Amino acid sequence: MSDKNYSCNPPEILSPVGDNEALLGAIKGGADAVYLGVGEFNARQGAKNFTIDDLEAAIDLAHSHGVLVYLALNIPIKQKELQHALEIVDRAYAAGTDAIILQDLGLLRLLKEIYPDLDLHASTQMTIHNKEGVDFAARLGAKRVIVSRELTTAEVKDIVEHSKVGIEVFVHGALCYSYSGKCLFSSFLHDRSANRGACAQPCRRRYSFLVNGREIDERHIGGSYPISCAELSTLTGLEEIVKTGVVSLKIEGRMKKPEYVTASAAAYKATVEDICRAGENPTKEELEAREAKLAKLFYRGFTRGFILGEKGVSHPKYSSNYGAFLGKVLDLSRSKGNTKLTVRLEEDIQVKDGISIFTRERMLGSAVTGIITITGEQVKNAKKGEKVGLEISSKTGRAVQRGDELHLTTDTQLLDTLQKTKLEALPVSLKARARKGERFTVEIRDETGKSSRTEESAYAEFTDDYIVQEAERVPTTEEQIRKAMESLGDTPFEAASIEIEADENIFIPVGVLKNARRKAADLLLEKTLGGYKKEQKHPDLADFNRLCAVESGAENKNNASKNEVSITRTRARDTASKKLLLSVEVQGISYLLQAAESGADIAYIPVSLFEELMSPKNAAKLEDLKAERIELIFRIPRITHDSELAELKPLLEKIRDAGFSVACSSLGAAQLAKELSIPFVAQKDFNIFNAFTASTFYQAGAYRATLSSELNLSEIKHVCEALQACEGSGQTEILVYGSELMLITENDLLKPLVDRKIVREDSEVLLVDQSGSEFPVQRLGTRTLIYNSKVLDMLKYVNNMKGYGVDVLRLDLSFNTTAEIEEILKAYKEALAGKDVKLKPIRGIEYTTGHYFKGV
Repeated sequence: MSDKNYSCNPPEILSPVGDNEALLGAIKGGADAVYLGVGEFNARQGAKNFTIDDLEAAIDLAHSHGVLVYLALNIPIKQKELQHALEIVDRAYAAGTDAIILQDLGLLRLLKEIYPDLDLHASTQMTIHNKEGVDFAARLGAKRVIVSRELTTAEVKDIVEHSKVGIEVFVHGALCYSYSGKCLFSSFLHDRSANRGACAQPCRRRYSFLVNGREIDERHIGGSYPISCAELSTLTGLEEIVKTGVVSLKIEGRMKKPEYVTASAAAYKATVEDICRAGENPTKEELEAREAKLAKLFYRGFTRGFILGEKGVSHPKYSSNYGAFLGKVLDLSRSKGNTKLTVRLEEDIQVKDGISIFTRERMLGSAVTGIITITGEQVKNAKKGEKVGLEISSKTGRAVQRGDELHLTTDTQLLDTLQKTKLEALPVSLKARARKGERFTVEIRDETGKSSRTEESAYAEFTDDYIVQEAERVPTTEEQIRKAMESLGDTPFEAASIEIEADENIFIPVGVLKNARRKAADLLLEKTLGGYKKEQKHPDLADFNRLCAVESGAENKNNASKNEVSITRTRARDTASKKLLLSVEVQGISYLLQAAESGADIAYIPVSLFEELMSPKNAAKLEDLKAERIELIFRIPRITHDSELAELKPLLEKIRDAGFSVACSSLGAAQLAKELSIPFVAQKDFNIFNAFTASTFYQAGAYRATLSSELNLSEIKHVCEALQACEGSGQTEILVYGSELMLITENDLLKPLVDRKIVREDSEVLLVDQSGSEFPVQRLGTRTLIYNSKVLDMLKYVNNMKGYGVDVLRLDLSFNTTAEIEEILKAYKEALAGKDVKLKPIRGIEYTTGHYFKGV
């Protein structure tokens, strides 16, 4: 319920900018800040983006209107790209960018060292979804954290109240079906990495379900697009989000049109200002009207999102933009030239507007070529609530039937209004001083403080060479001086107040008045923009190798004698040894025992199995594991919201006291392991692409880092060589066998099928695309995990991997039987011994070498 006495400082409205037109659109809409990308080093390669050469002009334009600029460099950076990334940041830093948005922890640490005065924002691509994760990023130097979109307002509020850095949330635009930073779907299907900004959006495509081999009717899940998300829109619940205390509200859409950027910024700006102005909260009707306007610009269904408690964020009906609901076809008539659709309008409409039509077969689009009233009169527009006939092309009209839904996709009047919106000018105060015998002077001051970083840059004064004269004939009046001062022309300023300090009966030529005003405004703009500029530092990556060396005492050291299972852990890199270790990932104790018996050096098992494994009934099994001298690591779930992490803490303490280590997939889990002094393995979920990122985890207490499976073998070698050169202490690991996890989502995809008892706990569920590829689906509580249809298998090449510098090869055998575990492990051990060996193919399984020979 709205609190009419509530007041606050409005959080920042942060708008997406894909090109210069969108930048102008954001300024027009009243955005406080914008985020943009340069070239390919950002998470929206599909946007036009800016070149490094035109970045400074874009930053100057934004700053001249009091708008901050954040450069999105939010992708994992390959070892060979780090120097180029530093050069881009160096140019942006000198140009005056206000912050850098980052995913790569190694780059974050480098920038914190090189540019201590530059704000760094932790991207939502870091998948930070708990207080510990925020703390991890903050300790590395992040000034702001963009938290995962899967958090509720209660969780966000708790994080805000316990964090020393600013928290930012998404409030509008496209949603990723997966937790951002955890999606490999596009990468492995199309060789286009979502983590690297090249997502091919496979989630927007048609899929069907197979349950235990039987195809499921799409009506049970609402349509053909089960993993396509609706558009996030939080306008109607924005007050709840504002009250969490977040510093910034982020709008998605760097690939959207300028009009969308303008309208979305304006809608959210007006709403937060209403919310934060005590006693003037927007009405439900006002909010719905603002949202309806946004729907006309881009709409594929709206969801309030996880942040406002809506877990059903998918929109299976249709995956593309289809506009605001216009009405249903009540009747239709066809002629040779056109088809007339009779409809009672849910929105205003005019001739030349665009509509989409949900026909029985597919979505069709058409322009409205004519509007006919009930009395048969041809009109150019019609209002909401009226019953009219809409004329469309006869070709499109052939597929339309009574009852089909119409949607408004192009509102030409709205687009025209948005395009004609003027740039928001900054109010300034001017003072003209005209004293006889003295030079004419104009003072100008920025009254908002928005565009100026210092008091000095907020003020300028220009003194003309002209000496004010006694009027001989017609004197210059105060009104004439005022009028000349008001006319600020094409500057970003507007005169909020004008003070005239003038003697009587003076004369100043109009040209002098205008010139002095213009020069004063130019000087203020120059000083304003100059306040943001910095000197380039021209950093050389080689000068910072010390950052990836593990500092003395940085590693967690546990007493190995505590270990209930003898662990043969190699913490430091042994360059003399060519022996590659084999690790396995399994899901149960019986599978663990088989892996140990078959010769695995290391085993990863779910943390949930710890109590069972340590119970008296498994004492003998524990002794068997001891005899095999296998290193046992308990895997923390990939996603652990604060409540889940709190529940895990006592268990992790027991694991520590028993002498075991853990595997972490999120920054929050890594931070907790660090705080509890538990040695840990950094999982490949961290998208580790370079030595500086790997060493970030070594310094936090990791003794092993699993490199991203998006790297090719050459890039893996670059990382290992760099770690060797900078004495980065710790093992590296790569996955060489198993089903890759494509995505993890908070959306309970199978719930409709579970509710209908179509899917049970032991059901085999496959998501099937139009090419016939089958992706295994698992339900983990109410979360959903989707795996690759192909199984990674590098058996043929593992013996050559000794030359790439990695220490551990992992086999993910989570989906395999005990017999298969024995066979696969034996084959890999023999291959490492130099033997020519082949695996017996598993029926129905297609194999892949992943990205190892191509990369992304």
